[in-house]
Amino acid sequence: MLQFQRQDPILHAYIASSPSAENRERLSTELAAAMLCEGGGARPCGQCRSCRKVFHGVHPDILITDPEGGAKTAAIKVDQIRQIVATAHIMPSEGACKVYVLRQADKMNLSAQNALLKLLEEPPRSAAFILAAENPGALLPTVRSRCELLRDSAAGEAPPDEALAYAAEYFQAVCAPQRSALLRWCAAHERDDTQTVQAFLQAARQLLSQKLSGRPDLPQLSDAEAARQLERLELCERYLRANVGIRHIYGLLSVPTAPERDGKN
Repeated sequence: MLQFQRQDPILHAYIASSPSAENRERLSTELAAAMLCEGGGARPCGQCRSCRKVFHGVHPDILITDPEGGAKTAAIKVDQIRQIVATAHIMPSEGACKVYVLRQADKMNLSAQNALLKLLEEPPRSAAFILAAENPGALLPTVRSRCELLRDSAAGEAPPDEALAYAAEYFQAVCAPQRSALLRWCAAHERDDTQTVQAFLQAARQLLSQKLSGRPDLPQLSDAEAARQLERLELCERYLRANVGIRHIYGLLSVPTAPERDGKN
């Protein structure tokens, strides 16, 4: 079970990601229980009144939003988000906050995401948000940057230390004042095997997710550039799954994402 220690902060917005709808539901429920837990130790405790209500699906401060429409046209629409915006500042019935769970959040249309973004940028203390998504890459980078990404632990192991070090080297080259450093780094790794590149991309995404969720030391990028990097890494992962050549993937990664660095060759 997902748990937060009492000293660990619980943020106002999370993306709960898993390829499995069942696992996304489980992760969302555990997150909501942690947000509303009244226990004195690790959260969710599973024993307090709030936790029991959450796990039994009867807590009045959990509000679920599902996509509307048929199977092929299902989407979370802007009117649904406007309804959330209209109620988010109303105080909760029982808990410390109201928890809005957006199932299949990756099916939000563009207008809905922009409406939600305004709420995520200035969240009321009375509300918290869980975006359950199979594909977080379908969400706007600006939306992702306001949320902590939690991937289902059963969906895959954490990247090894070797891959994390590899990713740190890449970001060091990205942040170098000379673009040639990034070009040299990417050229040096064009012969990497697919498994190595896959582990590197996963580790790089993890570092960026930590950065966007409040870890300013990892890596040394602005939030806007980190969001652009995250979008590019997710694109590279899709290319890798589609058997695009490693050389082409590193060619994409060698292009700077920060306009201010383009002229410093």
